[in-house]
Amino acid sequence: MLSNKIIVALDGITTEKLLEIANSLKEYVWGFKVNDILYENLSIIDQLKKLGRVFVDVKLHDIPNTVSNTVRRLSLKGVDMITVHASGGIDMMKAAKEKAGDSKIIAVTVLTSLRSLNAEKKVLRLAEEALEAGVDGIVCSSHELQVISKIPEMKSKLKIVPAIRPSWYAEADDQIRTTTPKEAISAGADYLVIGRPITQSENPLEAVKRL
Repeated sequence: MLSNKIIVALDGITTEKLLEIANSLKEYVWGFKVNDILYENLSIIDQLKKLGRVFVDVKLHDIPNTVSNTVRRLSLKGVDMITVHASGGIDMMKAAKEKAGDSKIIAVTVLTSLRSLNAEKKVLRLAEEALEAGVDGIVCSSHELQVISKIPEMKSKLKIVPAIRPSWYAEADDQIRTTTPKEAISAGADYLVIGRPITQSENPLEAVKRL
């Protein structure tokens, strides 16, 4: 079911609104992505874990020791997936994986908010480094996913696609390399990260059902 592939991005909203949306969607989606709210309320992880799975999109990018320390702390909180920047290098990604415990390490390739003429080439290189580092999956747009999926080793890795914009969502925003849910699934996505089409809807549950 598509609902098992949806990760709801709970960005740019208050803790109260975040929990209200999560409660309404807990039986309809894979889980929830958090980022900026962690600077205000780290306990939100514990609260969301009662409602579903948690994807902490912190995009870690630092020296291997610093990244591994942060990953260890997040893993102890029971986080299901943690992002690191693939551009941080193989050693950094390896260090993250070593301290991940039961959490999965997901490497972010090229941000979907960037308009890159060489996106496919950059994503391919970063994906190959992520594979060498032994992480659990990557994040990229569906535009590059068709190329990435041709790498045999990538079949066993998670492919997560953000910047999902259904045809009925017409709001302009900062995402550049967008795609519809159908296009992403057809390209081989395992999970779809969907934020504003759901969270900015007057009825988030109806938005998920419409998806």
